[in-house]
Amino acid sequence: MERIQFREIVELFLNTTIYQIKSQTEVPNINFKFEEDAILLFKNIIEKPFIKYGSWTPNARQEDINFVFSHNDDCPTIYVKDSIKFFKYLEDITNELIILRESYGIKTSSRNLAMQIMRRIWLRMGITDIQNIDFFLDNQLQFVKNRTFDIHHLEKIGSFNEYDIFMNTIINNTWDETTRSMVFIINGNNKTYELPHILYDIDNNGTCYIYGVQSFKARKDKTIERNLYKLNKNIENPNVHPSKLYALMLFTAQLKNKGISKIIVPSMQILSYRYHELLSEKAKKDLNEIKKQTEEFPDDDYFQKKFQSIKEWYDKVYNKQDKISYLKTEELINLVYRIIEHNKDLEITNEINIQGDSLNIKIK
Repeated sequence: MERIQFREIVELFLNTTIYQIKSQTEVPNINFKFEEDAILLFKNIIEKPFIKYGSWTPNARQEDINFVFSHNDDCPTIYVKDSIKFFKYLEDITNELIILRESYGIKTSSRNLAMQIMRRIWLRMGITDIQNIDFFLDNQLQFVKNRTFDIHHLEKIGSFNEYDIFMNTIINNTWDETTRSMVFIINGNNKTYELPHILYDIDNNGTCYIYGVQSFKARKDKTIERNLYKLNKNIENPNVHPSKLYALMLFTAQLKNKGISKIIVPSMQILSYRYHELLSEKAKKDLNEIKKQTEEFPDDDYFQKKFQSIKEWYDKVYNKQDKISYLKTEELINLVYRIIEHNKDLEITNEINIQGDSLNIKIK
């Protein structure tokens, strides 16, 4: 089984990752402030470059070290006090994610995955995470290794009226807020309704972090949806969709079954808004390029299909950063307050933005 190595991680950071981040072609710019110990580590990598037979592994250079230490832009800054510990976390996270993906039948290139993680994992940082990067990375490692809900197939968990309810876990992409998502599907009488996905992670202390309840272009049924809307009965201001509410109700019930009694709902990820601005800018650029190609080759099915795909993505993300920010912050918090009205086993134990930047929930 392919694995990443420590020296490979450091070399990739020096000759690839730092340039990708600073270019802002995909992810927002961030600074990495290393201590003097990093200079010794980086120079050792230059003197004894990593070699992987059968792969092109460009060597790090002194210019790369200079680039890391010379760039101090006006952007969030990560302070790395122990460079060996920092890169060891990134090595372990990559290898544990490879193991996890293999258990789900997903084949992964260790080098590609390492570069994706080192470029994107910072998108998950909250307000306090950036102030203690070791704590953040240790949590990310715990999340990947946790196996509480690794369900590789649809598992029946109950019923909704005359329909069955199934659940299973899926592995998220590296740009998502969490390692996994929980999926609930209502099925029966030739009808299927896939509820919004719960983006979650669980640490070694049995604390569940919920980063989002996201709707996708999934299977829907109007009859089942009308039944879901009954959850809004006697609610004065039903400001969240009942499908999201029901998905979260099912998930918290599963947490209780597993003996998990604490939920944390982070209020924001500090790089998220800028990340979605970059997605918007790139979507506009890609759409303009494909328009030129379709005009040049109007009868080519390939370009027509590509145009439809890019246009669909453009409609989803262009100038949507404010809406996405609302869904990931205010709506998620509203959803938590709403579920309290339906489940008396849940209790909010703090006041957000006064007693921390996350909403804490206790399952009685």
